[in-house]
Amino acid sequence: MNTDRRTLLIGSALAPAGLAATAVAQTPPSAVQLVRCALFVSDLDASTAFYRDGIGLPELLFEAALQGAPLERLLGLSGGAGVRFRILKAEGPPYGMVALFQETGQTLTRAHKTQGTVNIGEGVLVFHRLDLDAMAARLAALGHAFISGPERLVDTPQRRTDREVMLRDPDGVLINIIERA
Repeated sequence: MNTDRRTLLIGSALAPAGLAATAVAQTPPSAVQLVRCALFVSDLDASTAFYRDGIGLPELLFEAALQGAPLERLLGLSGGAGVRFRILKAEGPPYGMVALFQETGQTLTRAHKTQGTVNIGEGVLVFHRLDLDAMAARLAALGHAFISGPERLVDTPQRRTDREVMLRDPDGVLINIIERA
């Protein structure tokens, strides 16, 4: 790598977070950019604690309640139903956020999932963490059971892969946490 390119990379890595966030905010999104996932939850407070304290999304970006005909049409809700929601994020630019929605005024049907395995059509939220053991201990202390403990999919003298765990959030959403090798 030439010196100019290396200096540019090091300089950009050390740029203040505020400048990075401003640069990201000014970049128009592409047609395929994933900004956040939205999850419908049974208990907004329990899910907030899981994603904030267990997974490590400490920042509350936005919190509100919505109701009315446009929301009812968008989500297929009955008249008078609404949602309370919170959008959580990691420190830094507003990408990779988790939005938690709790319906009000209507009882939603829980998606059927076979526990202990993955299911056809099921999504998985994947998080990268540097501190897998510490995170696993926090989640276990909060009462969350793991489908698998830390596993390496490949662990040979020639190649060592990342360690991963699988678990479910309070409403059964599949979570994969990866610690880079």
